[in-house]
Amino acid sequence: MSKEKIYLNTNLHQIDVVKVLVEEVEPCVEYLTYNIRRYKVPVVLVLFYSEEDISQSIKETMRLTDVITVKKIANSYFNFIYLPFTETVEAYEFIKHVEKKNLNNPDFIYHFEQLAPTVHNYYNFINSYLFNILERKELKLKL
Repeated sequence: MSKEKIYLNTNLHQIDVVKVLVEEVEPCVEYLTYNIRRYKVPVVLVLFYSEEDISQSIKETMRLTDVITVKKIANSYFNFIYLPFTETVEAYEFIKHVEKKNLNNPDFIYHFEQLAPTVHNYYNFINSYLFNILERKELKLKL
């Protein structure tokens, strides 16, 4: 496999990475979007991408209601954190707390969005997160 076709240091093509991540997050997102529709509860999904395991630092920052799903693919870690009862401003504060805990490891990239009441296409949903992560990673490499 050529180096150019490897996606985010995973040793896989982008489509394969997306398939793996969709399988991982779809059940949790389905449950949360049901609760968003039924109870009008805001939920933010944060994705931390790193090439080192930062899940312990994230867990130390989480509240009891928060949920984390970690997926390691080759040399990449994808940490999906579901923040129920959280607006986007509060999610940004959560991210800043994680950054503060990881001062010795600044090499992680994040993207977050408030979940919509319905996700129609999980592949597009995950790709939107991954494109943002890849864009930020390329920007970091240029600096």
